[in-house]
Amino acid sequence: MVMPAACARKVTKMPERKVQRAIILAAGTGSRLVANETFPKPLKAVAGVPLIVRVLRALQGEGIREAVIVTGYRGEQVRKTLMAEPSLGLALEFVHNERYDRKNGVSLLAAKDYIDQDCLLSMADHLYSSELVRHLRQFDCPRGACVLGVDYDVERCFDLDDATKVRVVSGKIGDIGKDLGDYNAIDSGVFRIGPSLINELARLESASGDCSLSDGVRTLSREGRFFACDIGDARWIDVDTPQAFERAEAMIRVFGEALGDEPAVSAGIDPEAMELFAPTWVRAAQPYSEEHFRVAASREGVARMMSNESPFAPSERVIEAIVAAARQGNTYPTSGSDVRRKLGLREGLDESHVVLGAGSTELIDLVIRTFVAPGEEVLLSVPTFSMYEARTRTVGGIPVLVPMTDEQEFDVSGIVSSVTERTKVIFLCTPNNPTGNRVSEAAMRRVLRLGLPTAIDEAYHELGETAESLTHLLAEFPNAVFLRTFSKAFGLAGLRLGYTIAHPAVTRLLMRAKVPWNISSLTLAGASAALDDVAEFESRVSRLREGRAYLARELGRIPGLAIMAGEGNFVLIDTAASGVASGSIVDAMLEAGIFIRSLAVHHMSRGFVRVTVGTADQNQRCVEAMRKVIAKLSRRPPRPALAMAQGDAD
Repeated sequence: MVMPAACARKVTKMPERKVQRAIILAAGTGSRLVANETFPKPLKAVAGVPLIVRVLRALQGEGIREAVIVTGYRGEQVRKTLMAEPSLGLALEFVHNERYDRKNGVSLLAAKDYIDQDCLLSMADHLYSSELVRHLRQFDCPRGACVLGVDYDVERCFDLDDATKVRVVSGKIGDIGKDLGDYNAIDSGVFRIGPSLINELARLESASGDCSLSDGVRTLSREGRFFACDIGDARWIDVDTPQAFERAEAMIRVFGEALGDEPAVSAGIDPEAMELFAPTWVRAAQPYSEEHFRVAASREGVARMMSNESPFAPSERVIEAIVAAARQGNTYPTSGSDVRRKLGLREGLDESHVVLGAGSTELIDLVIRTFVAPGEEVLLSVPTFSMYEARTRTVGGIPVLVPMTDEQEFDVSGIVSSVTERTKVIFLCTPNNPTGNRVSEAAMRRVLRLGLPTAIDEAYHELGETAESLTHLLAEFPNAVFLRTFSKAFGLAGLRLGYTIAHPAVTRLLMRAKVPWNISSLTLAGASAALDDVAEFESRVSRLREGRAYLARELGRIPGLAIMAGEGNFVLIDTAASGVASGSIVDAMLEAGIFIRSLAVHHMSRGFVRVTVGTADQNQRCVEAMRKVIAKLSRRPPRPALAMAQGDAD
């Protein structure tokens, strides 16, 4: 930021008035930063070095030869630490302020005997580069006046709400205070002072029994005796909160110990140190496990009945469209307006209601990134698709899990009662993965009446006994955001295409957060062809429904297995009565060439496995293998299950 001309003041060196002494205020309790620590705030280590040591090093580096430390809370700890610090070559004096619970002006008065000449004054919790010290030492300060280092680049202040604001008029302090409404600079916490400030603080303290530095500054400023020194681009930060502490450590990592003009140069950069630059919620997140895909791909002939994919390859019509599009693979893809138009028409809407994503997974992430900030909540009915919870955590959001009833029904009352002022989004999957049941329209209306953005995941809706959808509710509830996918009924999981059906006011918001060109030309061409091939689509859906009915009927005849009726492209099985652990069943089925899924990742409370509908041949093989596995394992003590990572494709 360019300093206003009216605020500019000539800066020249003053060799006849060298400032060689500094006063450091280190008396306060620092309750916001070290409330639960056994040491005072000045000893809080930033990147391994106590705050006050960093302050003294910055002063020492610019020619300060003597430092007077005003201590208070746990002052003896401060004194012992500094006296034992080998990196400090300046002379140290210590003054103890018994009244450290008062304002900071009282702490400065404790050192009044040392302020018989120009001194620098610094807070022990303000980190800054030596460049800031240089600006203040070289400032042309009239005798009897004082100077405050100010930052005119207000926007770079880390915590503006907590910062002390300054109004500068013609190079002098006009006013100062945390609650100042009219200001053009920020107090850096570093001053150049003399006896004049001490005299004013003593007068104020005598009159009221307490005083702050800002009180003294305002008094001298009314007399035109407090100047503002532009610190330029010198880096600084007030380390007063845990958030500011994290920022200070990041500044040192990037700009080095001296907070200089250039990023820190290291002979060797630790690759693992890159993690420190990521937000805490990203560092805590776990990457999605694709182990089940690796296992399936490594076993020739295995039936992939574990990830709710379609068993049917893309039709020739879709493949021909993809090949044709590949011939133009040198150009960027379009926005997919043709596909969006076709999808809108299926719902009686126009393309402004449709947003495309790389699978519904990207759209789940997009909804969360659009509406949820760190610390805000997302409500989930569990068990459900794990990606809602995972993507919430990666933005710093808080998943609030509302369990389904013992009968695996949606607990709508529990969802409604879990809403707080921090709730930003609700996710409901209908038909639900993995339970397969739907949310009734009456229940959905009750949730939508809350007015919160509600993502309604209809990935499986075409596969129900009837292709029932709740998109007609958009006319009444613009907060409804419907999620769909081409991975299930259309059988295009590998092409990665999903879409939202939402009110244009919501799609406009989503488009602001969505990355461009996220859908390839090949995917758009294949999707458009699949939408046109109505007869093929209906044939596949019919075969998937028939396969689901076959699996439910035949697997339900196996002793110890209880089938939960559902409307997805899968069958959910409760294995508890068989006495066999679900993990053992999955392992034994894999050995038999059938890959199915256990559901711990879905927050299922008992021993459940999920079987994806396959081809007629795969379904028959699955039933025969399951019959043998249950008969065999139920007659012998269970063996430890293989430690296979659990994932969850959409």
